[in-house]
Amino acid sequence: MKKLLLSFLLASPILLFAQGSQVNTQGIKALGMAGAGSALFVDESSIFYNPGALVKMDHNAISAGASAVMYRSAFKEVNSTRQYDTKFQITPPFSIFATFGPKDTWWKAGLGVYTPFGGAVDWGQDWPGKYELNHLQMRAIYIQPTLSFKITENFSIGGGFVYNLGFVDLSRSIPTFDANGNPGRAELSGMGTGTGYNLGVHYNLEDEFSVSLSYRSKVITKLKDGDAKFTVPEALAASFPTTTFDAELPLPASFNIGISFPVSERIDIAADGTFIGYDIYKSLTFDYKDNTSALEDTYQPKKYQNAFSGKAGINYKATDKLDLRTGVGYVYSPVMAEYVYAETPDNNRVMASLGFTYDISDRFELTGAYTFQRILERTVTNAVTGLNGTFKTNIHAPGISLSYKW
Repeated sequence: MKKLLLSFLLASPILLFAQGSQVNTQGIKALGMAGAGSALFVDESSIFYNPGALVKMDHNAISAGASAVMYRSAFKEVNSTRQYDTKFQITPPFSIFATFGPKDTWWKAGLGVYTPFGGAVDWGQDWPGKYELNHLQMRAIYIQPTLSFKITENFSIGGGFVYNLGFVDLSRSIPTFDANGNPGRAELSGMGTGTGYNLGVHYNLEDEFSVSLSYRSKVITKLKDGDAKFTVPEALAASFPTTTFDAELPLPASFNIGISFPVSERIDIAADGTFIGYDIYKSLTFDYKDNTSALEDTYQPKKYQNAFSGKAGINYKATDKLDLRTGVGYVYSPVMAEYVYAETPDNNRVMASLGFTYDISDRFELTGAYTFQRILERTVTNAVTGLNGTFKTNIHAPGISLSYKW
């Protein structure tokens, strides 16, 4: 029982670190091209994609957008015909971007509030991995003030300070049983903070060929005094006290390069490649305020690997008021098979998307997009919990944003 409990406590917030928790919906225009477009779209969403491009805006703007991320996963044990599915739920990552400053000048300022990491999954309490996970919800909200400067007419740089608010809420069954045979339950929740930065360089030639380079730093989010609550038979209550915990949750750095170029007066092609430094997630440690023989401070190696994603898309100017988009992408997972958990049964994934922008007026612009991601089927045996089976996962993410320009 002690080993199973420790396994629970060690593996709990793993959704924070796998590719499945990285939410690529900050810009709905880019979402319509599977996440490509850091070199193509010079607008308020550049606060996230490339602060260096922000100063090239010929106006100011404020935009608000949100997506409805629907994550559906299924699990089947080896040599079993029964399939277990996650419950349907929607995670709504959002973004708010605003720019300020004189028009057509050498500087521009901006502010972004967005959710680059997050997710929710609910397996319930009646599946083979219930001692690994019942449910999890998490969100990382980044607040980023930004400055951007034009060095030459074609070359610009920018950067922003990032302050993160991280929230985690999860539960898992415990192999302690009441008189009716119902297992115990552990519930952990907490909030943490961290800091980082976002830097970018943007360059374009006369023929509109553009190059974007950007770097988003790692953010070490420190959870202090999170709540740990255990529901167990009364005879075991002293071994599972309600207590608090501290932990550090590393959110990875990433380096992105993007290019865009026109193939005609109405068609632009864009491509992005992103290197993600997941190797900072080497281990996970929990420090509990109150320890017992069943509840000790814990340490576990994770050995995540760095990952890469490639995305490409087409932007077609159908009319003076309407742009249409499509894109595809492929993402490599940082998670080795022996460390795949139910929080995010990650693997390499493919994606495809559609999108549009419609100019309602000279001031207002409406953008919509839809992205589908398929996480490739993966059969694993977890090195910590021993869970052995096959995971299949699909992700649907429609999104919409409204911009006001002046």
